[in-house]
Amino acid sequence: MKTSHKKLLNGLVMAAVCVVVLCGQVAEAANVRVANVAMTGGNLQFDITWDDSWRASWKEADTDWTNWDAAWIFVKFRKQGDPGWSHASLSTKDTDHSSPEGAEIDVGLTGTKGVGVFLYRSADGKGTWTSEGVKLKWLHAVDGVADPAEVELFVHALEMVYVPEGGFYVGSAGRLAGPFTDGSWKRGGDVIPFKVTGEEELKLVGEPGCLWGTGGVGAAHQIGPAGKLPAEFPKGYGAFYCMKYETSQGEYAAFLNQLTEAQAAARYPRTGILPRHANTTIHTVTKVETGYTATKPERSCNWLSWDDGAAYGDWSGLRPMTELEFEKACRGPLEPVENEYAWGAGIVNDKDMPGLAELPKPPYPVGICGKEGRIKLASTYWGIAAMCGHLRERTIAVGHVDGRVFTAVCGDGALADDGLANVANWPGPTTSWPVSATNGIGFRGGPWYGPAEKDIALRVSDRFLSSCQRKQRGQTYGWRGVRQAP
Repeated sequence: MKTSHKKLLNGLVMAAVCVVVLCGQVAEAANVRVANVAMTGGNLQFDITWDDSWRASWKEADTDWTNWDAAWIFVKFRKQGDPGWSHASLSTKDTDHSSPEGAEIDVGLTGTKGVGVFLYRSADGKGTWTSEGVKLKWLHAVDGVADPAEVELFVHALEMVYVPEGGFYVGSAGRLAGPFTDGSWKRGGDVIPFKVTGEEELKLVGEPGCLWGTGGVGAAHQIGPAGKLPAEFPKGYGAFYCMKYETSQGEYAAFLNQLTEAQAAARYPRTGILPRHANTTIHTVTKVETGYTATKPERSCNWLSWDDGAAYGDWSGLRPMTELEFEKACRGPLEPVENEYAWGAGIVNDKDMPGLAELPKPPYPVGICGKEGRIKLASTYWGIAAMCGHLRERTIAVGHVDGRVFTAVCGDGALADDGLANVANWPGPTTSWPVSATNGIGFRGGPWYGPAEKDIALRVSDRFLSSCQRKQRGQTYGWRGVRQAP
């Protein structure tokens, strides 16, 4: 539908499965759908529907748990003549926004700015879920817009999963590279899983009751020198949201289409694809006359560098996850299993590793699908998809001193003019060799290719590349963001 003559678009949707947005067109997502976008009475109103939604409550041992999936909703606008799109400032008060019965809204702040909202079920249930007449209060005057009818508006929605507050273990027994362990561990002995019990400052040292690792110093799986994780470092104990799926190729194309020409050129993945992969059919994001497009928009987006992923996170109001958050998102509150994978078992087959051309199965939390169902779905404890064996997950490295200064500051929706993220205390370029490195980053989870039973990097507690500073683009490199719960 051509809409170049209209100032108000019907909503760009970024979801786990979506189609590309070109200039003057409206995107319609297959999994999350936003419709009937309009400004009414000073509020931005729309309807939203997504498939395979849930809210569940269950008991694990003596603890009651509740979690849900949510839509992280944020808004972009463009004034006439602007080269790119800007991020809308939403009211910081939950009560200034409204949703119909059966839904709840929480505002996500970056500093004092409302950058988006989480919308989710207020009662247990599962299946396709629709919330009609959602209203967000846009502080358009703060954004320099006197009349909202004179700008283009796009509403974005990303599927997220709520990971509740609570203690959890890192490290497990088995054939692993450099796993976390309690500091009482002695070389040659069995790994001693360490329990994270709060967000307070955490000592990193080979002493009983402290977090430590078996990887020593000087390798990609290192624990690094003794030190500490400050209270501001996200340790995973506090509640947070994690993207249900990896960033898709459709989502990434939509992102490129809302940047300035210079920013988009810097973040275009195909400029980093190696010659031998130039004709790959796996990565389908390409530049056309009207913008960027993805012929397989639902497919996870590979060939993303650290700079690409960080920029996407800043632009969408999210942030990178830490190594500790990765293990909690996979394992939940359970005690570790030897050689554990994201689905809670220590066994794997090649059939558990769908190729990148295949979509992950819709995940559900253990409270809905149970232990056996979780294995069949390859789902994490909380209902997150493809955390092992799809694309490598970029994480903040505990084993590098530059990673330890990371804080939970999330993106504000705006990038630097050169297309880079510009968030305080996020890892950035290093002046040391090699120039394609960024201190403080690494990978967790393994890729989809190769014999699954031989790739130890697929295991939840394996830290084979946890301090790998490689920031360039690669065929197995994707991105998944998180954000602390309001």
